[in-house]
Amino acid sequence: MLANVASAVSVVVAVGFGALQIHQMRRTRALFTSAELVRTIQTPEFANSVRLVLTLPNRADPALIRENAEMARAVLTLSHVYESLGVLVYHRIIHLHLVDDLMGGYVRESWTKIGPYVLSRREEIGVYYGEWMQWLAERMADYPSPGKDRGAHIAHKTWKP
Repeated sequence: MLANVASAVSVVVAVGFGALQIHQMRRTRALFTSAELVRTIQTPEFANSVRLVLTLPNRADPALIRENAEMARAVLTLSHVYESLGVLVYHRIIHLHLVDDLMGGYVRESWTKIGPYVLSRREEIGVYYGEWMQWLAERMADYPSPGKDRGAHIAHKTWKP
């Protein structure tokens, strides 16, 4: 009888410890991914690409991008980052609201400006072009981070450490 109780307790402790380890592993992975995200967006190339793309009019004519090699490179740079983020969010490696808080404004505005270009390129080279960037922008529109409509400086004004 005592052996059965000890065995049952051992199993419960092992399962609990295993669950804790899995939780810690997921948290570590999320923290690492978040740090990599920040590192990715803190490059001169990314900053310059955002600066250029944001100068485009909303729903820019794809010709404006095609005819300007520097703009086309900027769009490609942003699309690579946004595509990667879309995949990471979809697979739940990084939370949508974290990405939205860090760079949701850039994603939304970029998609508003370059969406027609992406769709035209998709017709030329295949359905997969810009698919995750579009998915990410649409998910951010559907499920925005709380307070995103007001801005962090207002939405989180009462936050304390």
